[in-house]
Order: sequence, then structure tokens, then C-alpha cells
Amino acid sequence: MNPYQAGYPGQPGGMDQSGQPATNPFGAGGGVRSSPFGGGAAPPTSAFGGAAGGPPPMGGGMAPPPMGGGMGAPPPPPTVNQMRSAPPAGGASPFPGTGMGGGAGGPPAAFGAAATAAGGRPMGGYAADPSLGGGCGGGGGMGGPGMQQAGTGQDAYSAQFLKDVEAFNSPAHFIRSSVSRLPNSVSGRQRVNIPLGVILQPLAPLPPEMEEVPSVNFGTVGTIVRCKQCRTYVNPFVQWEANGRRWNCNLCGFSQLTPDTYYASLDESGKRMDRFQRPELHKGAVEYIAPGEYMVRPPQPPVFMFVIDVSYTAVVTGMLQTVVESIKEAIQSGNIPGGQRVQVGIITFDTSLHFYNLNSNLSQPQMLVVSDLEDLFLPLPDDILVPLAESESAILNLLDSLPSIFAETKVNESCLGSAVKGAFMAMKHIGGKLLVFGACIPSVGELALKSTRDNPRLLGTDREVELLRPAGNDLYKDLATELTRAQISVEMFLAPQSYVDLASICPLAKYTGGDVHYYPQFHINHSYGKLKTELNHVLTRYMGWEAVMRVRVSRGWKITKFNGHLYIRGQDLLVVPNCHADQTFAIQIDMEENVTPDPVLCVQSALLYTNCEGERRIRVHTWAGLTTANYNDIIASIDVQATAVMMSHVALEHSLKTNQTEGRNKLNTMCQQVVQASNLCPSSEALQFLPLYIMGMLKSAAFRGTNDIQADMRTYIWMRLETLSVSQAAAFFYPRMMALHNAPDSCLQPDEHGRIALPEMLNLTSESMTQDGVYLLEDGDSILMWLGRAVDTGFLQAVFGASSFEQLDSASAEAVVG
Repeated sequence: MNPYQAGYPGQPGGMDQSGQPATNPFGAGGGVRSSPFGGGAAPPTSAFGGAAGGPPPMGGGMAPPPMGGGMGAPPPPPTVNQMRSAPPAGGASPFPGTGMGGGAGGPPAAFGAAATAAGGRPMGGYAADPSLGGGCGGGGGMGGPGMQQAGTGQDAYSAQFLKDVEAFNSPAHFIRSSVSRLPNSVSGRQRVNIPLGVILQPLAPLPPEMEEVPSVNFGTVGTIVRCKQCRTYVNPFVQWEANGRRWNCNLCGFSQLTPDTYYASLDESGKRMDRFQRPELHKGAVEYIAPGEYMVRPPQPPVFMFVIDVSYTAVVTGMLQTVVESIKEAIQSGNIPGGQRVQVGIITFDTSLHFYNLNSNLSQPQMLVVSDLEDLFLPLPDDILVPLAESESAILNLLDSLPSIFAETKVNESCLGSAVKGAFMAMKHIGGKLLVFGACIPSVGELALKSTRDNPRLLGTDREVELLRPAGNDLYKDLATELTRAQISVEMFLAPQSYVDLASICPLAKYTGGDVHYYPQFHINHSYGKLKTELNHVLTRYMGWEAVMRVRVSRGWKITKFNGHLYIRGQDLLVVPNCHADQTFAIQIDMEENVTPDPVLCVQSALLYTNCEGERRIRVHTWAGLTTANYNDIIASIDVQATAVMMSHVALEHSLKTNQTEGRNKLNTMCQQVVQASNLCPSSEALQFLPLYIMGMLKSAAFRGTNDIQADMRTYIWMRLETLSVSQAAAFFYPRMMALHNAPDSCLQPDEHGRIALPEMLNLTSESMTQDGVYLLEDGDSILMWLGRAVDTGFLQAVFGASSFEQLDSASAEAVVG
């Protein structure tokens, strides 16, 4: 089974095959030690804290806190008018346990002046959450200013809302929040010393047996129903009133008329009678078919421009051979999405640019060389980009001939910057994906770089960060901005033998929504499979074209940072020319000053894109979580993996802005704060395991302060971490280890779906290993096999052909298994 697919079993804190969080953040099963620290504590019962045997995890990957029992069916949620009414006599709060309301005759704080700012209209939403008991131990003294202890009972409206969240939130493989219960005051936020935010993977592959995201067509309604004030899409958490004639936005509170063509009456609980017939009203993840008003030009076809280094290094290491064979195989497989609409172009470069006329009427492709790199021009107006279906034979013939055309080359310099500009000129009228293959530093032409910038003496020092920032200027970032305007995304495959100044080049991928694939000391004998597999994945995965995205949050909250590979246009429009299934973004949020937050935090993302079939779509994800004054409940709702990923983004950003020592100090400070919080909440499993991930970060190649990691490699790792999904990033910091020597028989054969079960995950401690064992250690990028000296000789003979441990050669053994 592919470890890069969603639902990979045994991921620490990941999802099981049903799409729910695994019961143990470090792999399931009885073989897991009782504590990753070697203590006697029982293994965690939930990936994110909480009690075993409780309700199933909520959407967004969080397990809900314990819910009170014996309540019977909860009453319907209040209408807006009910929520605006005066609190009960005697000053009792209508929101018990939250500290909201109080004072006879006055409206609750969340629905007072701040809530009616928009034209004096009332705000929609549910009542605030009461403080739930049992989140953490520790008794009294936990509250402090603004933080109250557990209330006397579960509020029925909040109970109903928690059920709605569980049922209607966008699933965890699309969106995960660092916490599912959020502070409801600035003082409460200051006590919660972890990053608040969500990790969003809008086009994530579906876990096995998970239903497809439903498509919604508003053609009969006339237009997509959205809030007239903040443009939020209608979703399961909006509130209805006047028997369905009006609805209140759950993000900004604006009240508006329901279009006549969208009207439906309400049931006795205040919900629309047809909500389970309309996916957008009972599912947090939907995809709208966009009408013509969401298009500024005809839908873009899938376009792939291959820009290939043909210098001496590329030829002798086999990179050129690997690339052309991989492209050819992907084309012949028929798995490139888009069918008859796909267009392809090929440019090669060394110290000159080589364009190719791929017109299907020619007997063989025609090469046109441009040597003047100071004054680039297109040697022919058409036929550089051609339909794949019409010119497939010409493209395959050219790919077959490229290794022989350049077999005798002696040119060992690169004009990569000029090559990207040439490709931009050829495809700027249409956009698409630009795949760049390089083998050496761009030393000639536009945007040339100097290898003398490399200074190994700075590695492991506070000045190493100088090598991890672009050299002197933002020329590559400026070029990326131009590419983004033309809806061009850059995917880079770099296979060098020496320094290439990746820190200066990588903005081409970072700001166009692309990725960097790095193969140091590449040779076809040992790196062929990795490059080929990754290139095939890039060409065949689900992807969207000319994409833009907006993320909206509830009133009282603000977005403070977007992390990922994207370009921000204006204030909040995220431009991703090519958004694909692996694309992941981290959105950091915080509370607004001097604004009372709504009782419910809602986050909604909307990705407008063109799919490979030429259909304009809007993928909308909506996630909601209750706010609370109870510190215990917030801590109990932590998603360990999502929080660890948010922490890594904060530390990476801080390292690049200051230096790596300061970045490590930032991680150490966060770890200390987590440990201090765990002293207050000793029963919180999340706080027990967060330090383990932070230790993994500090020891990883991303953060450790040693001089054995080259600047290009460190830059690549940082770039990779910016776009990894939650489960992959967690595996990078806490790799997965499994025993092979005693793997059960169920791991030997694929099941009816073709999937092979993996052995149980083991804790990363020497106590999990024995000298007669064989173990795999995997971090999502590489796999290590460890064999004990007392390993069974029959295993050695069967797998490696060696009769004893002493006869085993690591190089030949790697060739056998890799």
C-alpha cells in the first residue's frame, strides 16, 4: 500500500481505514509499549485525548469531550429571537457555566452590541458552551481570571450543537484543527500556549470506502446561495428563522431573505425540512458546479510543459534518461487526466534553449535553438504546445531521441533561469504546469547564480540561515509572481552532484503552488525508481487548474498567517495556479482585540478551480467548534498531530526570520509550556505526547544544530515540510517502526481490495528491539532496515542470500530490498 495515500494504517495518531482517528497516536495494537517514555502509564485511548469508549471522533479529527448522560433527547436549538430575549429572572445566565450573560434584563454578551453591529441585525448561532466536567484532573485553582470551573450540568443546546459538529463538520482528511474547543476570551487565549489554527487539504484523496464529495448544482435556484455581506456559502451551521423565509450567516451574523427558489419550511426543531435532501445543508464538504459568473475566460485545459536540463551532468548521471523514460511511460499509461484536452510541450537547455516543433504533420520534430539569452524570443509562434492526442507519436519520438542527441555533449553549465522565462513566453497565453528538471546550478543567462555562495563553515552555526535565504535579491520571487499572474505553476525536479543554491531557486515553486523534488548525488543506478515514481505521481494525481481560494472565519477571530506554497493577492485571496490532491495549507488564527467572539468558531474555505474535464468547480469545506471558558476542555480537545504541525510551521518561520538557534529555542519554550500545562492537567494524553513530537522536531534534519546537513538539503526539507499533510509531517518527526521477523500471517497477502496490512507499530525506543529481530523504520520519505546480530539465518538466506550475519554486505543488501 502506498504510504503517501490517505488512510495509510498505523500512522501515529492517524486515521484508520474508516477515516476515523486511530486509537493510539503511535500505532494501534497490543504490541505497543505502555508508554513511549518507558513508564508505566497506560497507552492513550484516543489520538487526541479524551476517554475511551466515548462518542466517535468529531469531524476535523478531534474527539469530543465527554458528554453528559441520562439527558434524553435534547430540545431544539433556540431561534434568534429566543437568544435575544432577556435572561432568566434573578440574573441567572442563559448559558450556564460560560460566564456569559448575567444581569437581569440584559442580552447575553455575545449577542449584544457587538453582535448587532451589522445594521442592527441579530446574530445567528448556537448558545455558548457550558464548562464540561472531567476534561482534566487537577481540581480547583485551575480557573484564574476569566476561566471558570465546570458547570452544574450539560447545556442541552450545546449538546445538540456537538452532535451537529460530529455529523456535519468537514471530514478530518480535509481539515484538522489544533483544538476542537477554543477559548472564548483573550485572557483564556493567553493561557493556551499552543498555536491555534487549522490544517487544510482541500482536494485530499479519500480514505478507503469513504464516499465521494457530493456535487451541488444550483442551476434550478438561479445562483449559489451566499451571505450578502461576507460571501460565506450556505452550510449546515447557518440558522433559519421566520419558518425558513430568512437565514442568518454563521460567520458574520447577517440576516437575509431566503431566495424564493430555495425556500423550504422548518420542522419543530427549527431545521429545514429538506436539509437531508440538500448536501450543502448536512455535509461540511461539498463541491458546487460553478455557473458562468465564476469564469473570466473559457476553462483552461491541462497543460504540461517539460523543461529538461541536457548538460553533461544530466547526461552522464542518467538523469536525462530517467526523465524521458518516466514521461514516456506516464503518457503511454493513459493515466494523465484530461483526455483529449491535454496539451504538452518540451524545451531542453544547457547554455542555450532548444525549442521543438511538435506539429503532428511533420515527419519528425524540428529543433530550434535560441543562443541569445539576453534577448529571448520564441522561434515559432505555434506548435510548441500541442494537443497530446494529436501529436503523441511526435512527442514519444522526441523523448526517445533526446538521450542520443545529447550523448556526446561537453557543455556543463545551465541557463535554468532563462529556460523558465522561455517556457513562460510559450505558455503565458494559457497557463499550466511547468515541470523543470535540473542537474547543476544556473550559472549563465538570466537569473544566474554563483556556486561560491556555498560556505560549509557556516553549517551548524547561527549564520547558517544566511545560506537558507535567497541570495541578495528577490529576482526568482519576482519571476514567480509573473508566472502566477499567468496561472503557471512550477514543479522542480533537481538532481545535482553539488551545490545549486536551492534557497534562491525554490521561490519559483513556493509562490506558484508547486513543489521541490530533490535528489542529491543522483545516479540512475540507485535513484531511478524514486524520481520516476514521484514524476508519475505528479502527472497523474487529481488536480485543479487556475485555482483561487478564500478562507473565512467567524466574527471575533482573524487569520494571522497562511503557511504553504501559494501566492497571496490583495488581502486574503490565495492564488494556486495548480492545486492538487497533496496540496496542504496551514492557517493560523487568533482572537481579535476588543471584540467579543461568537460562541461558535466557524472556518470555511472555498477553492474555485477548473478540473481536468474542463468543469469549473467550488470545493467548500466548513468546520465549526464551540468556544469555552474551561481551560480543561480546551486542553482535552487538542489534536496532537495537527498541533505538532502548527508548531513546526511557527518554528520554521521563526528560524528563517532570525536564526536556527532561535527556532530551536522557540520549540523548547513551547515544550516547557506544554509540560507546565500537563502538571495542571495530569490526565491529558495530548500533553503527554506533544513533547515527544517536539523532541522529534529538535532531533530532525529540519532543526538540529549540526554541521552534517548541507544548505541545499536543509532548504529542501523546509520546503517539503511546508506542504506535507498532517499524517506525513507527523511521521517525519516521529517515524513509524515495525517488526518484520514476527509479522503475523495477515501481513503476507493482500486483502480483497489489494491492500496489505502492516505489522503493529512499535514505540521508538531500544526497549522495543531485540538482537534477533528485523525492523523497518519509515518516515514517509525513506525506509531503513535494521537487523540484529542474532537474526535467524534462515531469514538472511531467504531474503539476502547470505548464510550468516557476518557475510551480509549493506550495499548488496540494499540492492536486494530497494
